[in-house]
Amino acid sequence: MDLSSSNLETLALIGKCKDNTKGKNDAKKHKYPVAVFFIVVNEFCERFSYYGMKTVLTLYLRDVLLFDENDSTVWYHLFSMLCYFTPVFGAILADTYLGKFKTILYLSCLYACGNVLLSVASIPNTLPQKEFSLLGLFIIALGTGGIKPCVSAFGGDQFIRPQQDKQLEQFFSVFYVAINAGSLISTFVTPILREDVQCFGSNSCFPLAFGVPALLMIIAVVVFFGGRGCYKMRETAGNVMVEVVKCMAHAVVRKIEHREEKHEHWLDFAGDKFDRQLIQDIKQVLRVLLLYVPIPVFWALFDQQGSRWTFQATRMDGTLGVTTIKPDQLQIVNPLLILALVPVFESVIYPCFKKCGLLTPLQRIGTGGLLAGFAFVVSGIVELYLEPTYPSIPDAGMTQLNFINTLPCPLNISYINNNQVKWIEINATSYSFERNLNNQSIDITAQLISSPACQQMNLTIPTWTGRIKGASTKAFSVIVTGHNSKLDLMRMENEEPLDKSSTGQPRVGFVFRQDDQVPNQGNITLKAGERIVSFTRKLIASSSLFIQTDVREIDAGTYDVFMALRNGDVVMENLIGNITVVQGGSYTIVAQQSHFNPQLMNLNNNLLLPIEVTPPSSVHMLWLVPQYFVMTVAEVMFSVTGLQFSFTQAPASMQSVMQATWLLTIAFGNLIVIIVAEAKGIPRQSMEFFLFAGLMALDMLLFFYLAANYTYVKVEEKTKVNEKVGDEGKETKVPDHSLSPIKLGTENSKTPTGTENKGFSDDTPM
Repeated sequence: MDLSSSNLETLALIGKCKDNTKGKNDAKKHKYPVAVFFIVVNEFCERFSYYGMKTVLTLYLRDVLLFDENDSTVWYHLFSMLCYFTPVFGAILADTYLGKFKTILYLSCLYACGNVLLSVASIPNTLPQKEFSLLGLFIIALGTGGIKPCVSAFGGDQFIRPQQDKQLEQFFSVFYVAINAGSLISTFVTPILREDVQCFGSNSCFPLAFGVPALLMIIAVVVFFGGRGCYKMRETAGNVMVEVVKCMAHAVVRKIEHREEKHEHWLDFAGDKFDRQLIQDIKQVLRVLLLYVPIPVFWALFDQQGSRWTFQATRMDGTLGVTTIKPDQLQIVNPLLILALVPVFESVIYPCFKKCGLLTPLQRIGTGGLLAGFAFVVSGIVELYLEPTYPSIPDAGMTQLNFINTLPCPLNISYINNNQVKWIEINATSYSFERNLNNQSIDITAQLISSPACQQMNLTIPTWTGRIKGASTKAFSVIVTGHNSKLDLMRMENEEPLDKSSTGQPRVGFVFRQDDQVPNQGNITLKAGERIVSFTRKLIASSSLFIQTDVREIDAGTYDVFMALRNGDVVMENLIGNITVVQGGSYTIVAQQSHFNPQLMNLNNNLLLPIEVTPPSSVHMLWLVPQYFVMTVAEVMFSVTGLQFSFTQAPASMQSVMQATWLLTIAFGNLIVIIVAEAKGIPRQSMEFFLFAGLMALDMLLFFYLAANYTYVKVEEKTKVNEKVGDEGKETKVPDHSLSPIKLGTENSKTPTGTENKGFSDDTPM
């Protein structure tokens, strides 16, 4: 980015704004306000910061702060809930104390500080990581939540209504496109910074993934402050919320004390003390708030794109040609589709429906809710196909033994579990998983099955009897081998990697036979082109015959396997074979040096024995695109319309409060997810998805019922007679914007006296 040219352009626009404020003629007053440029750019940068940070947040909570998947979901939605709860306070600050400009500016500075703190806290060995990371998230939530209800409303303040209602509609569409453009770019970039960059001794780089959004937030503050000479700023309307509470309380008291009085509405009892316009405004607020009751369920579904749907993606195959889609990167589908679908809906779909008299604003919101429910039906179906690829984790008090036969002949194994004898046969160089065994010492007998290959082994004792013990909910490899002319079974010390990785990458660990003839055998190295992965060996205390390496997450693909051999001062890399690992799988690779082992001289084709501990992700990640598409269509109909609805239905003195209330429904939606996640009463993820889909359907039935009885408002431009001004004693007519009730989709019983509000009439291009 060329900052110098950007600054020159900004300065030119500031000068133009100042010239326009002089207002040479009426025609210029109604030109598209240039100040909107600063607001849109500010929103783009802020949304880049917010979504870029939030895209990688779930994996940061799990992989760095070491919360489990369920707790990560809870913390993620707690953060989201706070982000959408704090708008209430931001709205009060803007409407009653600081005004929108100062509220946005001050809280944006706080917001940027939170971003910087989170980025620094993610650097290992700097600050107490968990505590300062959560503190940074708290500060970010205060900042982003505080400015949420103000930015779009501040942009709306730059227009003259109703003369510029058409431009106002265009602004909201451009504003929403800016949101999703910032989201689109950051959702693509930050997962790359997280995974493909290594820093501070880690295989990932969360400090950079958080640092770039912090830089964009700083830019957002600078751009917004740079447009200060352009903005139209309303004076604060006083402590609106206090007046509202006082008015409502007074009305309730008078209704109880003066039951003989008759009024159309219970708020009319406050008419003896409070202004009629305030009472009308409160009535309109209450009418809209009634519609907000079913709204949180939509957000409970929508916000799971960053939690449950991201975790769903980690269980899928993201391989796409020579590249791999990262699980958190798939969230890019939503903003990408938003950018494509908003113009289509605005210019094609909505006009077509309007010609048929369909899809009024509230109907769009309800239809969007139903589509969100359908998106979760799709995600539930996808989850059903994923279930066969889930890792099989032993129940509490149970264990799993993976018998791995490295010999060229089959064998029988018998063992006693829960007072029952079980027999299994394992083919040559094969394996068998025995799951849900009692977590006690198990009596085991192994017997080789005679074959020509076995005779070459020269095992004088072809049987083995002993006891092997596992551990609760864990799995262990039991290696079947020959040693000192005897059949031998050895349980490895380190547990097998049953769980799929949180990133979706394959998990790989090695077990290899210690060669007594070659001193100081080194580590194992994988090579695939320019990619090199090294595995550190761990000497097993109970046996010097086999060695285990650490378990690592690597990129999917095919690798050549090298074992480093040290003989004196000479280190040689010995190619012992190749392996192919698939995304989502967990593998244990058994390696033997047959050319140094007299018992395995003729087994050169079996140097590597790959064990698929957990099946790979066989369902491709692109199968998530349909549910993202349906959810995005739902968002276009629900959220874009809702953004306009919250602004145009709000009384002038309480617009930010109304938008904050709309955002508050998002907070309660995240609370619903937290409650469900903490309840832990749903055993399968697919069942949870279907539960949310059913809940959404019932919720939208309630919404349609409430919407059918809603009376919405439109702006009228009328005149009022002011008191005498100056010494001439003349009356001056000035425009006054008020709200008048209009029944949705119907004509008024009386002819309107003002200009129709195109924002919510039946021919609105929304």
